[in-house]
Amino acid sequence: MASTRKLVNFPGILTGHGQRATCIVSAVQVTLGGTSVSAYTDYSITNVSRPLPDGDYELFANGEKSRVRLQDGSWLSAA
Repeated sequence: MASTRKLVNFPGILTGHGQRATCIVSAVQVTLGGTSVSAYTDYSITNVSRPLPDGDYELFANGEKSRVRLQDGSWLSAA
C-alpha cells in the first residue's frame, strides 16, 4: 500500500527556563494510502518569536507535547 507525504506547518509554543515563545513547526505528514491514518515526522522548529537561551524546553504543537533542546542555535529532539 502506497503512502503520501506532504510538508505541513502548524503553530507551536515553547516553554522552559521561565520563558515562553511561539514558533512555527514544520513536519512531513505521512498518510497511509486508502486510509485517513497519518503520522508526522522530520519536525523542524522555525520563526521563534523571541531569542531563547540554550537549554531544554517543552514544545506544545499539533495537540502533542515534546521535549526539545536548543543548542548553539539548533533545535534538537531531547527524547
